[in-house]
Amino acid sequence: MKVAIVGGGASGLIASIVAKRQGFDVVIIEKQDRIGKKILITGNGRCNLTNLKLSPNNFHTNYKGNHFLPIKIMNLDKTLDFFRELGIIPYVEKNKVFPLSKQASSVLEVLMLEINRLNIAILLNSKVINLKKKDSHFEIDLIKENKKEKLIIDKIIVATGGQAGVIPDLTIYNILKSLGHNMLSLKPSLVQLLSSSNYCKIIKGIRVDCEVSIYRNNICEKKEVGEVLFTEDGLSGPAIFQVSRIASICKENNESCYVKLDLHSELNKEQLTKIIYERIEKNPTNTLEQLFIGWINKKIAVVIIKNSNIGSINRLCNELEYDEVERLVNSIKCLSFDIVGPRGFKFAQTTIGGISLDNVNLENMESKLISGLYIVGEILDVDGDCGGYNLQWAWSTGYIAGQLR
Repeated sequence: MKVAIVGGGASGLIASIVAKRQGFDVVIIEKQDRIGKKILITGNGRCNLTNLKLSPNNFHTNYKGNHFLPIKIMNLDKTLDFFRELGIIPYVEKNKVFPLSKQASSVLEVLMLEINRLNIAILLNSKVINLKKKDSHFEIDLIKENKKEKLIIDKIIVATGGQAGVIPDLTIYNILKSLGHNMLSLKPSLVQLLSSSNYCKIIKGIRVDCEVSIYRNNICEKKEVGEVLFTEDGLSGPAIFQVSRIASICKENNESCYVKLDLHSELNKEQLTKIIYERIEKNPTNTLEQLFIGWINKKIAVVIIKNSNIGSINRLCNELEYDEVERLVNSIKCLSFDIVGPRGFKFAQTTIGGISLDNVNLENMESKLISGLYIVGEILDVDGDCGGYNLQWAWSTGYIAGQLR
C-alpha cells in the first residue's frame, strides 16, 4: 500500500517514519529544496522538542471537544522514548526539553538518518496543486521542476504546516476546503507586537523581566511573566509572544488592544513608594534621572519620568510632591503601550486557525469526510503556547496518523 506524506516538516517526518516501520510504501512530497527547514530554527536554533508540563490550556482552538486527545495518545513519555531511540538525549531547562547537544540540527539529523535507513522516498521541489479521491485511491497532481506529474496513492497524510515563517501559500487549505473541510481564519501567533507608542524608539534594544498584561476592549485577557524586548516599533520577547494571539484576534475583530507592563511585579506600590523616598532622603539633590541610577535602566527611567508627567528629568527629586511620587510608582507598575496589531506571518512562530478539528477523528487523525485522508500538525486549528507545545502537537498528530489506523 502506497502512502504519500504531503509536507516534510516535523509532523510529516515523524509520520513517514511510523508508516514505513509498519511496512507501508512511503513517499514524502516537499515543495522546498530540503525537508525539515523549520525544525532548524525552533527554540532559537536549539529545538525545543516538547515541555514537561503539557496541559489542554497550552493548546488553543475553536473546537469544543477534547482537543488534547492526540497529546494523551502520543504523550510526553512516548515522545521522549521515540527520540531517545533515535539517539537524542533530552536536556531540561525550566520544563522545556531540548536535545543535550543544544542543536536543532541534531534533531533533524537523527530523523534523516532514520528516514534514510528505512529508504523512504523523498520528492523535493514538488508542489501539490490538486488531489482527489477516485474509487479506493487518490490522484495527486503536482508540479516538480516546472513539470506536471500525477501520483496514484492509496492513503495521504497532509502535513504541510501553517503560514508562520514561510512564504504564504493557501493551496493545500483551498484543496481541503474544496473537499468539504471547514477552515477557521488564519492569524499569526507567537509573534512581535507593533505599538504606536513613542516610547518604543527611546528604549529599543532594551530587555526587561516583567509582568505583561494584555487588554482586549479594556478587559485583561491574559497575564504572563517573562522577558520583554523593546523594538523600534513595538514589543518582542517570550512574554510578549505568549500574549500575542490576543492581539491577533483583536486586530481581526477591530477591537482595542493594549499591553501593560509591571516593571517590578515582585514589589507592591507601598514598597516602591518607600524605596523612592529612601533614595530621595539619601541623595536629596539628585535629579529625577539620577534617582534611578543603579536601580532601573537609564533609558527606561526616562520613559517612566515622561509617562508620569512630573517635569524634566533634570528636576531635583526633593521637589517631588506625594502625588508625583505616586505617579512615578504607577508608571513603574503600569507602563502602557497601545497595540496596533501583530507583525505578519513572516515573523510568527505558529498559526492561529486552520482546518477545523470537527472534520477530523482525533483518535487516528483521519478526515471524517474523506476516508484514507489524514490531516496533522499546524494546518489544523490548534496553536500552542511558546515552549515546545507546537512541536509536541506536530509529533503527536504525526505519529498517530503514521499508524494509518
